[in-house]
Amino acid sequence: MFQFIETICLLDGKLRNLTYHQARFENTRVVHFPDAPFISLEEAIEIPEDKKIGKFKVRVEYAKEITLIEIIPYQIKPIQKIALYHLDREITYGYKYADRWFFDLYLKETQCDDLVLVRANYITDTTYTNLIFFDGVEWHTPTTSLLNGTMQASLIDEGKIKKKNLKIRDLSKYYSFKRINAMMNFEEAQTFDIQILLQNL
Repeated sequence: MFQFIETICLLDGKLRNLTYHQARFENTRVVHFPDAPFISLEEAIEIPEDKKIGKFKVRVEYAKEITLIEIIPYQIKPIQKIALYHLDREITYGYKYADRWFFDLYLKETQCDDLVLVRANYITDTTYTNLIFFDGVEWHTPTTSLLNGTMQASLIDEGKIKKKNLKIRDLSKYYSFKRINAMMNFEEAQTFDIQILLQNL
């Protein structure tokens, strides 16, 4: 049986973008466990008093039912080495699986902190974030993401980023890029010069 995860940011006692996480959680369970009863993440996640100040990562593991909830302190780790990586196999990652062995394999193989994954010349995601690229006016996120992230969805709804088809050849049109996920919003995400990727071409 597949195990899935939701990673939710707990910031000063509030679960960030919870409606987006709930929607993905429900969709995954409906598809894989159609007879599963509704579960409210808000009710399932009990926040201890000592975790109501500061930033924490809430990891929810589940299948038909929730199997584990853990709340751990979180700090964004700066990335030193990131590079393009061409996927040589068909990766299906429309759901957030708990076991992502293939991403771990790619990182070990390249000795990078993270990788910008390319499939059939299209930019997708990194191994654990969505991507946004700045062209001097707008921020764009690939339409070919492997996994539609909750932070990505919220930024699209807020009008801060737009979806766009992005191929490798389009990278030269951009100045910088960021990696975003549930734990790193637009403001928190580290900014990278696009030349870091262009030098890999």
